[in-house]
Amino acid sequence: MTDAKPLRELAPHLVWEAVLLLAAAGVVAGLYNVNAAVFTRGQVWAGIAILGFAACGLALSLRTATPNLAIAPVAVLAGWVFVTRVNDGASVAVAFLLAVLAAAGVGLVLALIVGLTALPAWAVTLGGGFIVSAAVLDATGARIEPLTRAARTTTGFGVWAAVFAVVSIGGAVLFAVPAVRRLLTANRPVAGGDDPARWRPAKLVGALVGVTGSAVLAGVSGVLSARLTGGAMFTDSGQLPYALAAVLLGGVSVFGRRAGVFGVVLAVVVIDGVRRWQALEGVGAAPALLTTGILAVVGLLVVWLLELVGRRVAPLSAVAFPGAAPGPLPVAGGFVPAGAGAPGFVPAGASSPVPPGSPAGLPAQPAGPASAPPGTYPPGTFAPPPPPMSGGPVFGQPTYPTPQAGAPGYPPLPPPPAGGQPAIPQPWTVPGTGAAPQVPSQPVSPPVSGPPSTDPPGYPPAPPPSWPPRQ
Repeated sequence: MTDAKPLRELAPHLVWEAVLLLAAAGVVAGLYNVNAAVFTRGQVWAGIAILGFAACGLALSLRTATPNLAIAPVAVLAGWVFVTRVNDGASVAVAFLLAVLAAAGVGLVLALIVGLTALPAWAVTLGGGFIVSAAVLDATGARIEPLTRAARTTTGFGVWAAVFAVVSIGGAVLFAVPAVRRLLTANRPVAGGDDPARWRPAKLVGALVGVTGSAVLAGVSGVLSARLTGGAMFTDSGQLPYALAAVLLGGVSVFGRRAGVFGVVLAVVVIDGVRRWQALEGVGAAPALLTTGILAVVGLLVVWLLELVGRRVAPLSAVAFPGAAPGPLPVAGGFVPAGAGAPGFVPAGASSPVPPGSPAGLPAQPAGPASAPPGTYPPGTFAPPPPPMSGGPVFGQPTYPTPQAGAPGYPPLPPPPAGGQPAIPQPWTVPGTGAAPQVPSQPVSPPVSGPPSTDPPGYPPAPPPSWPPRQ
C-alpha cells in the first residue's frame, strides 16, 4: 500500500470482500440445509480454527513478501511435540507452549537464512519443510502417535475460531499503518526499486516477522489438529493447499504488501465450508482437491485484478523503504535519469541537489552566496549558469544569452584594451580570439558532361558504362 492513502488502496479489497461475504453466507446456508447437526457438534468451529491459523500464518508471510511454504511440516512438528510431551506427563498448557516454541525455533532459523542472504523465502522454506518432514518421519518411525484421552477434546474450538478472526483482522488493521507497512514489507519487489538480491536490514526485519510469525501460527494449528484427531500424523497435514486457496481467495497478494482486512477470515469460511459440504455429500478425495485447486486459481485471478486496480488507484512508491537504492543512474552516452531537472534532484555521486539551470545528471557545484555583491564571488564558487534558450549553430547545442555588463549572476567584464572599445564577448566565438568558429564545408564534385545528374551535391558520380559490352 502507499503511505499517503491507505484507505483509498483498501477500497478494491473491500469491494471484493463484500462479494466474499455473500459467498460465505451462501456456503453456510447450503451446509446447514445438508446437515444442520454439524453446527451443534462444534465441528465447523474446529475446522475454521485449524485451517484459519494455518491460513493466517501464510497470509502474514505473504504480506511481508516472505512466503512460508513450510507451514504444513511445521504444523506436523508442533503436533508431534505436543503429543509426546503430554504422553510423557506434561500438562496440556506446558505441552502447548513447548510445541509452539519448537515451531518458532524452526521459523527463526528459516527467517535468519532468508533475511541474512536475501534468498527467496519460498525456496528457503520449501527446502526447510522437507528437512522438517524428514526429521519427524525419523523420530516417529512412520507411526501414528496417539494422544491420551485426557488431552483429547472436541469442544472449545469456537473460542479458538474467534481468536483466529481477531488475530487475522487485527493484523490486517496493523498493516494498514504506513509506518508498519514500510518497516515490514521491504522484501516486496517494486518497479524502479533496488536489486531484489541486495541485502538491507529492513529485509531481515520483514523476514523475522513474516517467517517466524507464520511458523508460530502454523504451530498453533498443528496443536489444535492433534487435540481434535487424538494423535499426531507423521505425514504432511495437507493444510497447505487449503490454506493457500483461502489466502489467495481472500485477496492477499502473492507479491506482498497488498491485502484487505476481512478477506482471509471470509475465505476460510468458504474453503472449509465447501470442503465439509463435499465430505457430507460423499465426494471423493480427487474431486475435493480439484475443487480446492479451482478456487486457488480463481484467487490468483482475483489477486491479479486487485493488483491491476490497486496500481491505478494508489500506485506503490519506487523508493518506499529506508535505505533503498535510488532509481536508474546516468550512464555513458547521455542517459538522463528519471526525475532530472526536478527540484531537489540529487544525481549519482552528488551529496546535494543540482542548482536550477544546471545540465541534468551533473553533480551540484557551489554557487556564490546570495549576499555577495553582483559580479563578485568568493574563491571556490561561481554563478549558476543561465538556462538555455534555443538551438545554436551546431545541431543539438543550446544557446545561452549574451552576458551583460553588471548583470547579477555574471562575472565582471575584462577591462577595455588601451586605445580601443571593450571587447564584448559574443555567443559562439572561439575563446581568446573573438572569431566565429569555422564550420568545414562539404567538398563538391566538379560537374561532368552529359545529361544533368540527379545525385545531390557532393555525391560521388557513378562510373560511365563500359562499351562495347563485355562478352
